[in-house]
Amino acid sequence: MTDGLPKLALAHFGGAWLLRRDGREDEYRHPARLLDETLERGFNAIAVDAFPHLVAPRPDGVVLDRFEVIRDHREYLAQPRKALLELMRMASERNLKVWLTSRFLADTQSRRSFVRRPRDFVDVWSHTLRVLQQHDLLHPVVAVDWCEHFPLPPVAHGVQRALFRRQPNPLTPLLPWSPAVERRVEQYLHEVPRALKAVFPTVRFGLSVSGGSERHLRKLDTSELDFMDRHAFLDDDPRYALLTGAPVKGFAGRVAGALQGRVASAAWRARKRQWRRQQEDGLHEFSDFCRVRRMTPALTRGYVRLGSEWQADWDFVREVSDFMVRAALGQDIPVITPALYARPHTPALWDRRDWLRELNGLITAPAR
Repeated sequence: MTDGLPKLALAHFGGAWLLRRDGREDEYRHPARLLDETLERGFNAIAVDAFPHLVAPRPDGVVLDRFEVIRDHREYLAQPRKALLELMRMASERNLKVWLTSRFLADTQSRRSFVRRPRDFVDVWSHTLRVLQQHDLLHPVVAVDWCEHFPLPPVAHGVQRALFRRQPNPLTPLLPWSPAVERRVEQYLHEVPRALKAVFPTVRFGLSVSGGSERHLRKLDTSELDFMDRHAFLDDDPRYALLTGAPVKGFAGRVAGALQGRVASAAWRARKRQWRRQQEDGLHEFSDFCRVRRMTPALTRGYVRLGSEWQADWDFVREVSDFMVRAALGQDIPVITPALYARPHTPALWDRRDWLRELNGLITAPAR
């Protein structure tokens, strides 16, 4: 197994740390205060989207730092390079570790469309990490997930035509891969981490997987990946998803989303023993797979997906999260988040300070 990944209790800020700074969505306007609150809750690391395709120069070498990032059909004015340096400086001052990732969000200049080949991923991440290095801010970075859920859409937008010979398609996770597709994907799995590790040997490079991507990547050569990060959710199980209406929650309104959440909590409690056993088996299988492949297993996102946070059953969310953290610890997984919704823009869980301190204390406790 690759050395170098300490026990991390991760607060998953994602891209919100950059985008939710103005107007009614201003929870990240004061990053220093938020990082202090992060420490108070027992976290020792944060996971953030580094927006490498925006931090890096354009293909013609021009450096820009003013973008309109598109998320959920809204445009957000952002300065990713300046903001990333500010956040990294504050994290360094507080001895917080940083887990970098990216969902390659769209912007009005379509910068993500230019990240297509293995060398494009190497270029944008090399530029981003070199900027941090030049400002003596690389040392907090412990790991880089160089493309969430690679190679599935919508995150791996630029590679869809190169890999699958078609435009981004929401059905891609459900379709079988031909041997030719597998060979093309393996080229990325080999070349991207190998090139980045040669330049940044103190950083670990790997990938996060979802239910759709994990089953494909397990068939491939992952020898160059230092870690695999499983984003584990209850509704990854198609039986749970169909039972709770998860496939339609992305199209539901506020009231329907709240109802879907109630159905999900009822389904959990009605067959709790069954769902717990399935999650334990899944974590055991994942952990064993990583160790056989000499990768460090991580669990940085999970474990309940809500159709709406409005009138959500937070007792259900906390119960599932508590169970998943303890199950992951039982598999000696060193990098764990207590819950996806344990973040500043979800006060229902962020304000549960004692609960978070307890779980994070378990995650970071020294091995016996």
